[in-house]
Amino acid sequence: MQPGDAMVGSKAMRNPIRIAAWLMALPWLLAAPALAQPSDYRFRPARVPVGQVMHYVKAQRDGAHEARISVYVAAVDRIESLKWDPGAGQATLVVASMDWSRFSVRAFEAWGLQRGAPPQRRATLDVEGDRLRMSLMPEPITLHHWPWHSYDFDFTSLTLTLPHRVDPRRELRFWRTDFVYADPPTVAELGEVSLRYVGRERRHGVKAWRYSVGGPGLQGTSGDWWVDSRTGLTLEYQLPVGDEPGYADVWLKLKSTEAMTPDEWAAFKLGATSGAPAASPGD
Repeated sequence: MQPGDAMVGSKAMRNPIRIAAWLMALPWLLAAPALAQPSDYRFRPARVPVGQVMHYVKAQRDGAHEARISVYVAAVDRIESLKWDPGAGQATLVVASMDWSRFSVRAFEAWGLQRGAPPQRRATLDVEGDRLRMSLMPEPITLHHWPWHSYDFDFTSLTLTLPHRVDPRRELRFWRTDFVYADPPTVAELGEVSLRYVGRERRHGVKAWRYSVGGPGLQGTSGDWWVDSRTGLTLEYQLPVGDEPGYADVWLKLKSTEAMTPDEWAAFKLGATSGAPAASPGD
């Protein structure tokens, strides 16, 4: 409820002074950032899979451009996502901090990892209030919509928020705010995306909820999304638009999960860029 809502229809509204004050406040109310409704979520720390790694395979729907994405939940508010290819000798690591008051990302760090070389930080992003700053942009932008999630980040932050939904059958609306590949690169609010519940089914032997996903944030198209009904985490999605140059569309699928200590995760990252990882999850 926004300030002034409780006054609508009340005796107080018939007071001309109060009416004038409410009208003066109206432009501010309309311009205020749209936050997620508290009724949509209930944060439960036990639903954050700390110490778990989710190994996904990402490709186009025709199988082209296959890559591995391993997501490590390092802490209740920290995620690390490693995009790597077996034998490539290089990888991209994105470290994100969550803002559980808004069910969105608070900060990003993007790193380039290469065999035999120290990590190279490529970009940073942080949000303070309604201002988003990215190291590759000369000026910050103002955010008007929450929760927001990045497709360029494989909607990983969305995946982490899904287990905290109060009713998984209710339509979920969020904003796609994303990296725009331009010269110079920037970040922009690209539009609203909706998840609409379709029904229950088994997906790859797992009990799942199926959703239709689409909206202006996906260029007016729609695709399919499956969530593990036990954990609330993403099992798979198929989207008809790409998330980065080179992808015409995207098929992301969970291959396996496993527990790792911080030391084991550090060793895994090292192995992913050694040219011969100790394990190739999902093979």
